[in-house]
Amino acid sequence: MALSVPPSPEQTRELEVLIEAHHPLLMTETVEHERLGELFEHVAERLGLPLFEWGPTTGLVRRRPDKGRPLGTETFEGCLGFLESADLEAIFHVHGLAPDVLQEPAIIARLRSIYRRYFRHRGLVAVSAPSVPLPPELEPLFTPLPLEPPSVAAYHQYVSEIVRDIAKRRAVSVDMTSEDVDELLHALHGLTLFEVQKIITRAVIVDGRLCRDDIARVVEAKRHIIERSGVLEYFPHSEQMGNVAGLATLKAWLRKRREAFTDPTRARAFGLSPPKGLMLIGVQGCGKSLCAKAIASAWKMPLVRLDPSNLYDKLFGESEKNLRRALRTAEQMAPVVLWIDEIEKAFGRGDNDSGTSQRIFGTFLTWLQDKKENVFVIATANEIDQLPPELLRKGRFDEIFFVDLPSEAIRADILGVHLRRRKRDPAAFDVERLATASHGFSGAELEQAIVSALYTAFSNDEELSTAAIEAELRATRPLSVTMAERIEALRSWARERAVLAD
Repeated sequence: MALSVPPSPEQTRELEVLIEAHHPLLMTETVEHERLGELFEHVAERLGLPLFEWGPTTGLVRRRPDKGRPLGTETFEGCLGFLESADLEAIFHVHGLAPDVLQEPAIIARLRSIYRRYFRHRGLVAVSAPSVPLPPELEPLFTPLPLEPPSVAAYHQYVSEIVRDIAKRRAVSVDMTSEDVDELLHALHGLTLFEVQKIITRAVIVDGRLCRDDIARVVEAKRHIIERSGVLEYFPHSEQMGNVAGLATLKAWLRKRREAFTDPTRARAFGLSPPKGLMLIGVQGCGKSLCAKAIASAWKMPLVRLDPSNLYDKLFGESEKNLRRALRTAEQMAPVVLWIDEIEKAFGRGDNDSGTSQRIFGTFLTWLQDKKENVFVIATANEIDQLPPELLRKGRFDEIFFVDLPSEAIRADILGVHLRRRKRDPAAFDVERLATASHGFSGAELEQAIVSALYTAFSNDEELSTAAIEAELRATRPLSVTMAERIEALRSWARERAVLAD
């Protein structure tokens, strides 16, 4: 099926400006060469320029009308030689390059010569690839042209075309409410049109219809696609804000900013910028990760997690590429919640890594400061002394919250949440007594006490009781005891530099 989603007016205008301003070399990191080709074709027609394409199997050809290919352009170097001598005012789209081809001295020389010649007119050589590292000699010459993800309307149009195309060959029914359609389109957001075609076609072919049940299949397929990159993990909505006990101040802060993030156009018209994100600092096991999951669910946004351990690579420069790839993926999925778990492990002070942590930290700070896409960043941290001071400066995040150990009343709520999760009625237990007995326990430690008591009761063929949970609490030394000095130091830091989440 031919691609029929037109490029956005903003993307079209951006490319036209670059051509009219004589930017002769462009670079786009994408796998969607056909959609980028549609953009070039659209702009070439508007500006009255010929459009050519080069690929490793076709050589240089004119896109429309096809008038054959110039001799000697089968290789990339031969193609560049032709462009250099022809000095044509046209758009040349190059794709399918080998990863290291731009490192070759002869290719570098050709491109530098083309830059000088084509700078005098509207000629343009645009290179697209999933990832093509530029050598230092070429970096200043290439202008980046990000390919914007399709809009919600474009996804809707494309899915409709897929269904109509299948309906020409077999009976197809669509059994979805308007709310289901909205949820489906949000689930598809961030995927390439080729991926959308594969997922929707399979969903329809299975049973001859597109229905609400297919949304779960889309989410699962999307999870596999995102995690294939190796740097991000996709989380389906599994936690609700009602499962987060306490944190009243944080919840109120989030409620005030939800609409500004989910409706950025109206927020900007009102004079507001969409919120950038927040940092959660606190004692381990007190609900920071749970809160990140609940925020994404409450805001009905996709949640992707950046695991710092997946960033680092022994090869020079690869760690920075991993981070850029992760951030680019998050932007393509926008609006999205990006959760950076234990951020100190990604951007902490590394003394023996040849400057890698400083380089990726600089990349992240630049992105955080300049990002235009609607990506809400939630960073969690346990070891505040490992974080660079620049990350904690006002303006990096909208706010820094400190999550402390729960009070007695909140411990009672947490116990109730975990009892209900395990199909037990909290009213059948003396929750207040357990809350008093668990002074200094974190939420995770309270959950583990219930789990341990369940194992004991199961092995003894007994029902879970208040006494069994209390026995597990007495047998546990919480972090507030084993790490008392560190927790007190963390509290002391937070009194002056953070907002109490509760």
